[in-house]
Amino acid sequence: MSSRLITTWSDYDGAVQEILDLSTATLEIFDEDLAPLKLERPERIAVLRSLLAAREYHQRLTIVVQKPEFVRQYSPQLMSLLTVYAPALTITQSPPHLDTLKDSLLIADRRHTLIRFHRDHARARLIIDDVHESTPHLKRFEEIVAAGGEPLSSSTLGL
Repeated sequence: MSSRLITTWSDYDGAVQEILDLSTATLEIFDEDLAPLKLERPERIAVLRSLLAAREYHQRLTIVVQKPEFVRQYSPQLMSLLTVYAPALTITQSPPHLDTLKDSLLIADRRHTLIRFHRDHARARLIIDDVHESTPHLKRFEEIVAAGGEPLSSSTLGL
């Protein structure tokens, strides 16, 4: 069990990869638009794909974004995973009343957590292998999901 403060974007980027590498069953993400997480990197997409492909522990990847445009325009591999692995993967746009939230959450297996305190800054806290410390953040994520929202579709509708 460990916890450390992150203060630079490069340390934050390393912490994102650390959390992704530790995930074995569930991954919950709340972010403004996913841009700082850089999920389109080959090593990160590979982690997400292997998490979703392993059907042993009821794998689940739940993503909630406030602004879905970045995901739709710049995350083709993530959208492809949504096509292949739905309903194990869900991406939801949060309802407008949650637009005032400025933080970001990345929670793996209910025990590894990365909390960025404000979306404009790299300052964050990384919690590794601590269910007790991760629980309040997991409950907060569950409240965000319970608020509803609009699911993103992997297909483009139009004429």
